[in-house]
Amino acid sequence: MSSETTGSVKRVVRAGGILVFLACLHLVSTALLSMEHIPGWFRGELWFFPPGPDDFAHLAPGVGAFWLVWGSFGVPLGLVGALVVGLGRRGQVPGAYLGIVVTLWALSSAAVLEPSPFVLAVIPGVMLLAAARKRGVVAEVVSG
Repeated sequence: MSSETTGSVKRVVRAGGILVFLACLHLVSTALLSMEHIPGWFRGELWFFPPGPDDFAHLAPGVGAFWLVWGSFGVPLGLVGALVVGLGRRGQVPGAYLGIVVTLWALSSAAVLEPSPFVLAVIPGVMLLAAARKRGVVAEVVSG
């Protein structure tokens, strides 16, 4: 592998690692903040069906805690990060679309919910874009 390719692959692995770290940080911190509600999840307190007209607009604290922790973006973000790490370790660079989507998601989320750590996800998003650009993946995506 050329040094340019090696740099792109290392950037991909690091970006994936950051995504996994952010996901784990989110899951652990929100679980700690929601600890009092977690036992209720296993007692069936999330089963509020049939939902009333205001149930989704005014969530019970235990339901809101579920969506903050386990039902949040944390698990999918961690899986995307693990996938990115795996691709990088195999010498592959994901398409530029992944860096674009992660960056846009982070920026738009941070714009509507501040202060929040969403903006931290811009770092791996930009790293993925840079890796794709160095590998020429951006040109391949644009040209078809």
